[in-house]
Amino acid sequence: MAGQGREQRLVFGEVAELYDQYRPGYPEVVFDRVVEFGELRPGDPALEVGCGTGRATLPLAARGLLVTALEPSPEMARVARQKTRELVGVRVEEASFEDWALPRKPFRLVTSAQAWHWVRPEVRFIRAREALGDGDCLALFWNSAFNQGHTNSGLEEAINDVYRREAPHLVAGVPGEVDLDRRLEIEASGLFVDVIREDYPWSTTYTATRYLGLLQAQSDHRLLEPAARGRLLDGLATVLAAHGDAIDQSYCTCLYLARRHP
Repeated sequence: MAGQGREQRLVFGEVAELYDQYRPGYPEVVFDRVVEFGELRPGDPALEVGCGTGRATLPLAARGLLVTALEPSPEMARVARQKTRELVGVRVEEASFEDWALPRKPFRLVTSAQAWHWVRPEVRFIRAREALGDGDCLALFWNSAFNQGHTNSGLEEAINDVYRREAPHLVAGVPGEVDLDRRLEIEASGLFVDVIREDYPWSTTYTATRYLGLLQAQSDHRLLEPAARGRLLDGLATVLAAHGDAIDQSYCTCLYLARRHP
């Protein structure tokens, strides 16, 4: 299989530019809320885990935070560096959170956008606590998709038919994480308090080109055999062309906030 020998969390690097172009960002209010909850001020140090191509790095830096952004994929880190090269408050490190040497001075914020699930579960909260000072903030967020997010049942069924035929093991056309309530996981670590979840719904309309580009930047689609992925995308292109070359998608950005236990 095409996925053999490829680590799923790193396959995004195969299409780093495509990822940066088509993967969705996050509502500005999410970053405002992180700053408010953490009582953060310009100049405060923040550690971003799994920065990808910098989709969350730029909004964090725009709020005056000094961001150290970790990214294990060399290709993704390269794009992030290019996008932040003129920002004196951003440093992109090609490293995994598990292996990176934490500095002695604690961060005021540890945050991760759409990447925390790739960090090894047995160490991720321990490392986050070690990186923070007492009472400082952990902020994790994901975009979750509401099924197809559109009201065109004919389009939805046609898309499902393509997936059943070409990639029956994939969830049909859901371009985002499955919505899991992660509060219990954070609380169960015993390392954080004041754990809350806040949901920020939003929606967008994808052209066929954008939607197919988005799917090509999904890790599960990257792991398909190239021929199978090609057949899937061709089938979806045909379906979208028959339904106006566009698809509506509803999202919810799920934000988890917590404070380091003293």
